[in-house]
Parts: sequence; structure tokens; C-alpha cells
Amino acid sequence: MPDPIHGDCVRLEREGGLAFITLDRPQARNALDLAMGLGLRDAVRELAAAPPRVLVLRSSGAHFMVGGDVRRFDALLGESQVACTDEIGRLIDAVHEAVTGLTRLPCPVLGLVGGSVAGFGLALAMACDLLVAADDARLVLAYGAIGATPDGGASWQLPRRVGLQRALAIALLDPQLDAAQAREIGLVADVVPAAQLAEAGLALARRLAAGPAAAQAGIKRLLRAGLDTDLATALDAEKASFLALSATPDFAEGVRAFCERRPARFARPSG
Repeated sequence: MPDPIHGDCVRLEREGGLAFITLDRPQARNALDLAMGLGLRDAVRELAAAPPRVLVLRSSGAHFMVGGDVRRFDALLGESQVACTDEIGRLIDAVHEAVTGLTRLPCPVLGLVGGSVAGFGLALAMACDLLVAADDARLVLAYGAIGATPDGGASWQLPRRVGLQRALAIALLDPQLDAAQAREIGLVADVVPAAQLAEAGLALARRLAAGPAAAQAGIKRLLRAGLDTDLATALDAEKASFLALSATPDFAEGVRAFCERRPARFARPSG
């Protein structure tokens, strides 16, 4: 069942070893406001305290997220510049904590996106470890359209995914990328028909959950840390991780299964 502490616009649910964060403000195309930002932050905090085997980040309605609630920004500017700056600052603090938390969770984070994936919606999607897009997805950064610069880690994630020059073109020119284009340049891992997004996402989540949990956590940690370390540091981290995992039951099962030419049966999550 949804956790009520996250309010009406962000739902956190658990099913066995899987957890689901659902953006649930479809009447506003899941536009990000302060309530949603705080709800997202709180959901990630809860998952950090009790990590699942796999987290699925998804949305309700036709659109993943159209970005920040610009109508709210307009209303705040009508009150005063101070009110606008104050609320936007609180919002950015909340979503930055959420984005950081997603990248630090010791489990795969699978994002499922369709429809509009814009502004912070694209930043949030890029915080996921694996991203599957519906074939109706349209991805655009769009910050320049309102005279702003990226947040949510977009300026860090985008050049690492697509290269600096392409990232600059996306940020400066605001092209709308369809799902196939996004896959071609490395923004998403796979594209599926829109009607099959939920089913395909659940199948992939279950496949990940059947894998070796400690090894998956180590893979995520090594690859993310490797973006900002030199080779020698990465090699030391790889050695330490491999040696630690070699003492686990999952390693013994994986080696045995390989030698016996059968699928490995890794430890399953409880619950």
C-alpha cells in the first residue's frame, strides 16, 4: 500500500524485494512543485534506511514529468521576488537530496519514462541506473526556455552520458529528442511500446532482483565512483570489492553454477 507520509503526489510502495516510487500528479502532467519535491526526498530517505533489492521510479498519467511547475513560479513572482527565490531554494534542496540519494542506494534504480520528460524530469531520469523509455517519450532539457540553468544534477549527468559537445547542444538549443534518438545517444538503455512499458519494466525489475545483490551494489558503486577517480584508485577499489565478494555465498553459487553449466540460484530477498 502507498505510504501516506509522502503525500498525495508521491507514492512509495513495496512488493517483496521491489520498491516503487510513483510520481502521482497527473492532472498537472507531474509538474514538480514543493510538495512533490519534499515527497520525493522523504521517499528516498526511507529507502536509504531500508533499501530494496530494486527500486522502480515511474509516474502515473501520460507524462513522466514536464519539469518544474512554472505556473507556481509565476504566482510566487506575483507575490514577491523574495517569496519566489525562497521557495525555489527549498525545492532545489529537496530534489538535490533525492537525486544524490538515488545514486547512492545500494541497489539498481530502474526508471520508466513516457510522454514528456522535461526539465527536472530529465534530470531525475538521468539519476536512475537504467532507463527504459516508452516509444512516445519526448526528452528535452528546456531550462533555457524560462531563462534558467539546469538543476537536479543535469549539468553533471548529461555530459557524462552523451559527451560535452552534444550535452552543450542539448542544453543550449533545447532540441526535443524522441525515444529512438535518446537511445542512440545513450540517454536511455531501451525503448518499448508505450502500452508495454509497465509490463516490460516489471519484468526487468524482477530479473534484476533475481541477481546477486552484493555484486550489483558493488558494480553500481564502482562504476559511479569510477567517473571521478583515476585508474589506480579504480583498480584498488575493484580488487577490494572482488576479494570481499569472493567470500559470499552468492560467489560460491555463481562459480558452482558456471562449472555445472546451469543458471545460478542467488539468494532471494525475503518478504
